[in-house]
Amino acid sequence: MKKYICAIALTLALTFAVAAFAACGMSNNPKATKKALEEKDYTVEAIIGDNDLDAQAELDAMSDEMKVTAGELVAVISAVKGEVNDDVPENFIYIYYFKDSVAANKFWNANTDEIKGLSETYKNADGFDVRKEGSVVYFGTRRAIGDAM
Repeated sequence: MKKYICAIALTLALTFAVAAFAACGMSNNPKATKKALEEKDYTVEAIIGDNDLDAQAELDAMSDEMKVTAGELVAVISAVKGEVNDDVPENFIYIYYFKDSVAANKFWNANTDEIKGLSETYKNADGFDVRKEGSVVYFGTRRAIGDAM
């Protein structure tokens, strides 16, 4: 009986650990992310193609320069907050939402040089970071990334 209780306790602990790790990271919901940033006083611009034909047409127009196929980019969010020093906002984030991780990988691999160049462009930004998590690619200051999660 004692072995069963230990096994069940271990299974529950592992389940909770996996759930906690899965909860970390950028939200896969652009509307929720937009709302979270607005609640933290960011100036947010968003193009979300969710059942909006005009917005999806705008996203599809961006697809060529982003080296993805029309329909693979489903939302873009940019947000800024604070003072601008040396043409770099104190806190900023750009988030690209793709239809799936395959499309995000396609974007990431096709734009490797541009992605590397972002670190040089934003070298004066405090805690600048570029990441890809699942179907989301984002870059910005560490604080803005934290505020968006």
